[in-house]
Amino acid sequence: MIELVPGRWAGFGIAGNFAGHLEQAGEVKDFASLKMSGEGPKGMFPYHLPIEGHFLSIDPVSATDLALPEGAQVQGEPEVALACELSYRGDDVKVRPVAFAAFDDASIRREGAPKISVKKNWGPGSKGLSSAWIDLPDGLAAGAALDRFRIASFLGRDGRWDAYGIDSPVAGYTLYGPALVEWVEQKLSSQADQGPLEDLPALLERAGRPERAVITIGATRYTPLGESTYLQPGDSFAVAVYDPSLVDAATLPALCSAGASLPGLSLLVRKARRV
Repeated sequence: MIELVPGRWAGFGIAGNFAGHLEQAGEVKDFASLKMSGEGPKGMFPYHLPIEGHFLSIDPVSATDLALPEGAQVQGEPEVALACELSYRGDDVKVRPVAFAAFDDASIRREGAPKISVKKNWGPGSKGLSSAWIDLPDGLAAGAALDRFRIASFLGRDGRWDAYGIDSPVAGYTLYGPALVEWVEQKLSSQADQGPLEDLPALLERAGRPERAVITIGATRYTPLGESTYLQPGDSFAVAVYDPSLVDAATLPALCSAGASLPGLSLLVRKARRV
């Protein structure tokens, strides 16, 4: 059981860790000013920080509720979330993943936003996190339990459950395993304020150096439906992180409808409502 104590944990996401997602989301131009080369993730962004008075101090996570602001265009973003222990050695941040779960990094599509974070936390119910955590006794070392899992997502509308994201292997992330952990440590220790990205060491310091974080490792590509469809009040949105050796992919829509929990499955199902 992973307990997120209010005021004691931080939430961070990774932008661009699954090939093609930023292009589908129309967000490539947001990163045009960054001085970087090559493929791979563009950086990290905060979606929750225990800093008094900061707009990100509001806990945005819900296992059941999906809040849609009036007039906003919101897309679901199916991801894997890692519960991580953070430790600090001088200026260096060390990260130890201890469990994983299904996550919806639902985002407001807003061109020209000054920082990624302003599109990520608009209050309770902004983000979705399954309560079904699966332990990672060896973190993300080679051969980790997470290696064999896949990510699928579905839109529930008019009595149907249709694929919203392309069913994808977790190992298909551009950065994954020990390389991902090393990259996250580097970003939390040194990412500067640049373009849509923020100074993460300074934010962690202001947050009192939290010892727990939920780090989401990137959204998968959309199906044609997901790429062209914003969420509406009354919709349901589901993310399934599942072991195909234990869970038949063909049964996932029925499991989403029932909200069922099974071994080898972390399932998140949220109902959308207007706020």
